[in-house]
Parts: sequence; C-alpha cells; structure tokens
Amino acid sequence: MDLPAGAARDVKALRMRIHNLTYADMVSVQVNGGEWVSLNNSSVAVAEPDKSYGGIGGAFSTLDVTLGLGAGSVVDGANTLSFRFNRSDGVASGFRVLSFNFLDSENRPLLPVSTFVQDDPSRWKPPISDSAAARAGKQLWENAALTPGEFKSSPMIRARCGDCHTRDGRDLKYFCYSNASIVTRSRFHGLSEEEGRQIASYIRSLDAPSPGRPWNPPYQPGPGLDKRPAAEWAAGAGLDWVLEKDGGTLAFLGGLTKETFRPDGNLNLREVPISFQMPDWNHWLPRVHPMDAWGTTFDKSEFAGWYGKTVAARSTAPAFDKWREARRAFLKPYVEGKVNWTLELGVKAYATQLWQLVKTWELTQEYSLESERTWGNTIPEATAPATVNIPDGSAGMGGSALSNEYFDAAWYELQILVNHGNHQHRDRAPVDWVYVIGRSLDLYRETKRPEPARVLTAVIRSMQSTERGIGPKDKMRGWRPRQNVDPSIMVSEVWKPIFAALSADERRAITESMLAAWVEKNEQFQPGEYFSPGVSDDSYSAPESLGGIVGGRVWEQAAAFRAAGVSADVVGRLQKWGRAYMDTAARFRYSDNSRRSGK
Repeated sequence: MDLPAGAARDVKALRMRIHNLTYADMVSVQVNGGEWVSLNNSSVAVAEPDKSYGGIGGAFSTLDVTLGLGAGSVVDGANTLSFRFNRSDGVASGFRVLSFNFLDSENRPLLPVSTFVQDDPSRWKPPISDSAAARAGKQLWENAALTPGEFKSSPMIRARCGDCHTRDGRDLKYFCYSNASIVTRSRFHGLSEEEGRQIASYIRSLDAPSPGRPWNPPYQPGPGLDKRPAAEWAAGAGLDWVLEKDGGTLAFLGGLTKETFRPDGNLNLREVPISFQMPDWNHWLPRVHPMDAWGTTFDKSEFAGWYGKTVAARSTAPAFDKWREARRAFLKPYVEGKVNWTLELGVKAYATQLWQLVKTWELTQEYSLESERTWGNTIPEATAPATVNIPDGSAGMGGSALSNEYFDAAWYELQILVNHGNHQHRDRAPVDWVYVIGRSLDLYRETKRPEPARVLTAVIRSMQSTERGIGPKDKMRGWRPRQNVDPSIMVSEVWKPIFAALSADERRAITESMLAAWVEKNEQFQPGEYFSPGVSDDSYSAPESLGGIVGGRVWEQAAAFRAAGVSADVVGRLQKWGRAYMDTAARFRYSDNSRRSGK
C-alpha cells in the first residue's frame, strides 16, 4: 500500500483486525521485509473489550490489536505488509485479516478508507464451473472419509462433513466461507486440492441466502437488524456493532425513563447493541462429533434417534423439548455425580451440546422457523458448559475459567436474543431470568470488567416477559414479582461493583425509573390477587449469593432507595404497596392456619 509524501514520518503503529487469532504466536507480521513479529499479548496492545476477555488466546474470535512501529519502519510511497501462519494447534487451519491501517501518535489512521475494497461474495463463482463437479462435491460432502486433523496419516473419523455442519452445507453458503477457505479446510481433513474444489463448487451451487460472514457472530444484536428479511436475521448486525464500551448500550434503550422499564413495554433486544462479542460460526461447530466422541453408545441412544424424529416432526416445539431431554439423559452418566473432569471429557461433552445447537439451527433454517424472529425451544441455553456441569479451570472450555464463563454467558445471551419471552413466559421458561442474570457475577469475577448496561437489558426483558394484563393468580403466565429480578438489584451491595461503572446521575435515573415502573405494575392488581388459599408463593428461593435481588420484598429497601436519590413520592408508593401486600399476606396466613386447626 502507498503512503502519501511526508506521511511515513508520522507513522507510530500498525492497527489490525484479525479473525480466528485464537492462540499466542499463531500469526506473525512483517513490515517491508523487516523482522517477523509474532503476535501475542506482550508484542501487541489489545483493544477493549477484547483485552478483558483474555486478548489473544482468550474468548473472543476477532481481535483489534496494535503493533508499535519504530522510526524508519515505513517509507513514503509503496510499503509491503506480510502475514504468516506460524503453526496449527490441531484445530485452526488459518486466519483472516479483516482490516489494517497505519496510525500516527494520536491514533489517527493515515490510509484513507477508500484504499481498501471488500470482496463481494455475490460475485463468487464455483472453482469448477461444470455441474459434474458440483455433483461430485455433494457426494464428498455426504460420504467422504475424513481425518480429524491436517495430517493424512491421522486416523480416519466416522463423521462426514454434513454431520458436524448442516447436512446440506448451507451454513458455509449462508456465512460466506470463500472457496479458498473451503479448499483449505478440506485439505486439513485429509482430502485433496481437487476434492476441496469440488466441495466448494457444490457449496456455490446451493440455493440458499448468503448474508453472513465467517467473522460476523450469528445473531449479534444491532440497529437495523429487523429491517432486513427474517431469513437474514441469523447473520447478525456485524462486528462493527460490538461496542467498545458497555455504557454505549444505554443510548439505545430509548432513555432512562419509567417508559423504558415498564413491564408492559417491549424492548427489542435484537436492535440494542452490546459490548460483548457473540461466538462466530467456527465456535458453533463441534470439535468432535458425538459418534466419534462416544462411539456406538451414541449410535444406539434415544438422543441420536430424536434428531431424526425432530426432522420428521418438522421441528415442532415438543420435539425440540424431547430432544433436549434425551440429550440430558444421554450425557448424565458422564457429567453428573462424582466426575473426574479432564479437558478431553469437557471437549466431548461440550461438542455434544454444540452438535445439537448446530442441528437446531439447521432445522430452523431448513423449515423457515425464524419468520417471527424467535425460536420455539431452549437449545441455546442448554449449550452453556454449566448446563452439563463443565467446571471452570483447566477442564473448562479454552482451558480457563474466563473462557468457560464466556461461553456460559454467550449461550445464555443467545437464548435471550432468540426467545426472550415477548410476554409469553411460562413459569421459568424459556429463560430462567434469575439464574441467567445471576451468572453475570461469575463472568465479572473473571473479566474484572463490569457490564451494567448488558445486565440492565436482561433485567428489563425479564420484567417484560409475562403477558400483559394477566395477574399473579395465573402462576404460569401472570405477573409474579416474587419470582423475578426486582429493582433492589440497583441498591444491592453484591451488585454495587457492577453498577459502579455508571455515572451517579445514570444510577439515580435508572434506579428511580425501574422502581417506579415496578410499583406501577404491582398497583395494577389488588393485593389479594397475589395470594391463593393453601398455595405458597415461596416455592422458589434464589441463592443468597445473588444479593437479595429476588423475592419481591422491595419495600424493605426503602432507606437504600432514598439514599440512592429516588424521589420521596416513588418511595412512598413503594411502602404503601408493601404494607398492603404484607397485611393481605397476614390475613391469608391466618385463614390457612384456621383451616388447618379446624376453626
């Protein structure tokens, strides 16, 4: 690339955005034939939020990194930048440089945006144009014997391409994997260059949309996503909508007023960007297929059988529910009770979860189940490592507590995005809001990076998950303040480190608005509607570690709300409702005791 005359002396650094930079010293960069620099967390500066999630070798798939350059590294006029793939870890077969630029001392880019032109996937052609090549590629996709790694001497595996990907390969078309990447990965799995070209020709021939990119995380939220056809929703809003700062999310909530927090409102989380990079498609794909992980035990299992039944049922909600339960029963002997967790066992268990997730996406796309931009199942939440008891640490995903907690948070976030209630909550499904929001504390302990705005989006949606107008007498669908996260989260000592990242004015506005909306919703129903004779409302007890943010006894925090700057009027209404609630509770308890004593 060319630097204008006089610009070279201002160059201080090279900024790069690299996809699949997944471990230290995977990639080296060279400027103008100089020394090769291996990229790791010591040799480059990693941008936020990537850095807090472990940087190179951490949780995020795509990283923004900056390499300092010494005087004379670049010249006016033509400069050459070279990249090298140093080694494979047995999983990666390459990386993608998405963008780069030279920076001055003020971090301003010195090359105009017009210097770089993105390739247009709509113009891609099959590597081999005749239809026979596509037919041969289809046969290879369905039947070719593969090795698990890039060396042909590796033992063969039972899984075929369509077993770990979608059965027809539409995921590679949908997320725009290039011909070069398909050929490279085919060779990684022991196929020839020609066979890889045939598979790429087959993928190019598919009649499927191609709105995504390998580096753009599926379902990443962001403005404008709902304006695109529902068939393109899975492509996500793109990496550019992963915010640098968590606080940036607040600007997309529609203001910090009572209206934002109304339980009868409908915050569209698909359009609200967050400072959290969702997993890319590479990290949806299982490292090992269940048939290779568990052998004939999987082949003969009800879990394996339910994939076919779910296909036959055209992916109805009951079929997904039974399939999920079949997976739990299948994995139970391996992951419940006294388990000697190793990294190998963790990878096998997690890969089994991922296989079900990928196949769920496959069926969702194949049967056009996203027309309403929602999923009718809880498979995403069931993909979290915690669901199968994979512990943090060396046996966790990525071999670290941070990466393990990231994947827990990511799949919970995906469940919220694809099925966040929409006033159609049923007991604790499709999202167990108390559990999901509570896990934010576990992630914070690893990243040391509070994300109050992302937590707030979940809190808002949790309050908006029950059906409008249905009161607390309906234990499954109605408003249940005692079994949901309540406004006391804003004054909880346990949650103080999370919300300390907000300004004092933001905390006060959020606290007052949330409390006012919560009280107003409670006032829609008579105190007696919150109780049923002989039925306890105490069936769910949140862990004490969550800091008392569940239980509905918010009025007991009146002093804390006053100290947080909430108006006397709102606190007064809270206390008035609390007294009415407690008086009614006492009468119901007396009535129940009287019945039991025969009076």
